[in-house]
Amino acid sequence: MKVKKLIEIKTNYSFEAPVLNAISPLERTTLKDEGQLPSLDLNSFLAPNPERIYLVKVNGESMIDEGIFSGDILIIDKSEKPKDGKIVIAALNGEMAVKTLRIIDGNVYLFSANQKFLPIGIEEYMQFEIQGVVKHVIHNV
Repeated sequence: MKVKKLIEIKTNYSFEAPVLNAISPLERTTLKDEGQLPSLDLNSFLAPNPERIYLVKVNGESMIDEGIFSGDILIIDKSEKPKDGKIVIAALNGEMAVKTLRIIDGNVYLFSANQKFLPIGIEEYMQFEIQGVVKHVIHNV
């Protein structure tokens, strides 16, 4: 899966939405009338530290078994240390890719989440750098 577009978060906007599934319709009406509906600030949930976060739009089918589909937007933490088993954004020979990082017997591999794709073993001659760890996936349903 390739990164189609990179988007920096430049401003910290507040985006609050009411949480409605936790209360009955009668309670919802009462709380709405009183201006007391519980809410969730999605910005603080998805990007609590905007200076560490960026977004990417992805293209391809190599991560479909992880629920990441072409056109999805990924929220990436560029400061989190990548660990074995984490889904990462990797720069590999000049291209950005979304893969699962695996370290096996001291060797680094990038695994797809689709049986159509073989793992990529990282060799010394390759240009390779982890750009961040995937924290959330946003896609249409």
